[in-house]
Amino acid sequence: MIVTVVTPTLNAARYLPECIQSVQRNNSPAVEVEHVIVDGGSTDKTLALAAAAGVRTLVGKDKGIFDAINKGSFAASGELLGFLGADDVMLDGALDAVVKAYRAGSHPWVVGGIRWIDEDGIGMGGLAAPPAWMSPRMHVCLGWNPIMHMSTYIGRDFFAELGGFDITFRDSGDYDMFARALRVAPFTRLARPVACFRQTGLNNSVVQGVRSRGENARICAAYGPRARWERQFWRAVLKAWFNGRNPAWLLAKLSEGGQARLGYRQTLHFRSG
Repeated sequence: MIVTVVTPTLNAARYLPECIQSVQRNNSPAVEVEHVIVDGGSTDKTLALAAAAGVRTLVGKDKGIFDAINKGSFAASGELLGFLGADDVMLDGALDAVVKAYRAGSHPWVVGGIRWIDEDGIGMGGLAAPPAWMSPRMHVCLGWNPIMHMSTYIGRDFFAELGGFDITFRDSGDYDMFARALRVAPFTRLARPVACFRQTGLNNSVVQGVRSRGENARICAAYGPRARWERQFWRAVLKAWFNGRNPAWLLAKLSEGGQARLGYRQTLHFRSG
């Protein structure tokens, strides 16, 4: 099966070689990886690094991160689409596991877990994939997106059916996209980490925290229950589940500054620089 991994970039030279190498290591007898880089006008060595690695690259101005991702996704050859930040790392064997889960299940998308790493690649814990019983109403009540973009793979036809990402979102287009997907079809849960999410001072959850929270509230208002008590109830249910399944994450949240270190409010951060 061909799996396309889309990586939007902007001056991403610092981490891009590690990202590319991690994707290329996932080629196997069962998986042919197509890595597509969509660059918005890098002035560093990003394009040279991509060319040297033989990665297909689309270059041109866009209307933001999600417009770039759409361009790469709609130009993809793969039956499955995935999205990986230029500063993120795909784990070895991830795509074999994703394809196996996709073929074994009856759902048009697959969601796995993640590991967190710092700027130097040091492990900082992880987050398990959300429960398969999570409904769209529950999902948006949480207030942040527990369906990690770098560990989510969507059938190309399903992506087209959904119309891709809504480019009016600057930070939380993944939250909106996955909320819409969940309203149409459940996902197949993959009980293993798929990728490493690198925590840096440039993550949108740090740089654009206020704007991100505003967009998350907009998503909850669009897809969630109107009753305040119901929102609070489902938020409590999911928080209890995630805390129970991720003890290291819970301890980090309880420690001073832990919430910031592990990116408690996750938002998309595909572009570096």
